[in-house]
Amino acid sequence: MTSLFAQPDGPQPPRDVRSPIEICALLKSLQQSRIPLSIRFSDRNDVFQSFIVQLDNSRQLVWIDEMIPQTGDRYMSQGEPCQLEAWLEGAHLFWQGEGAVREMLDDAPAFRLNLPQLLVYHQKRGAFRAPVRRSLDVGISLAHSKLGAAPRGHLMDISATGCKARLEGNQVNLLPPGEVFDLSHLNLPDSGRTPVTVEIRHRHYFTDSNETHVGLMFHRMSPGLQRQIDRFVNFLQREARRMERDDLI
Repeated sequence: MTSLFAQPDGPQPPRDVRSPIEICALLKSLQQSRIPLSIRFSDRNDVFQSFIVQLDNSRQLVWIDEMIPQTGDRYMSQGEPCQLEAWLEGAHLFWQGEGAVREMLDDAPAFRLNLPQLLVYHQKRGAFRAPVRRSLDVGISLAHSKLGAAPRGHLMDISATGCKARLEGNQVNLLPPGEVFDLSHLNLPDSGRTPVTVEIRHRHYFTDSNETHVGLMFHRMSPGLQRQIDRFVNFLQREARRMERDDLI
């Protein structure tokens, strides 16, 4: 599979992925990162959430967890065709699923599906987004001159144009999409408490971890702040490349 760092800059047209090895690698990334799947059934308006819990590349099988809300389990058990989709590092992934079999997996119920023969990969993000390791402990505080402050959190990833953060608890109601938090701060290594203005792009609460994940876009970046962000992103990219090389040794 092509390395993430070898991808050209800017949004790319959708790409049909047909290689079982590449499809399995993409789904493995979703599994390891606990990225939620959005599931839609034909002729139904509801959207359900699940996660990939296991993959078997040799048998070309994938297992997903029970769904939220639980009514989705009934549709899946009835064999209704569905579309599964997820977001991975700025790329929209979606594929078709049908013929699911409900079975016990490690003493817990799950749905077994065939590995898709076709997965559509659509890279929509124009700026490289670097994951931020938990060990770096990069904090962020969101504050609004009129709405007040939202709880503090920690960065999950960052790019030259925005970032993603995790906040403890359910903070969805405090973070309306499109609202600009103009008194926010980042605690960047070597830069300390750095003022930033961010716009809420999306947010989602995860009950299993009791965390709210929020996507943010930077606003009104000064040249000095842009250089600080760029230096930090470049540092993370170098570290990711080093770790990628180490994994190959």
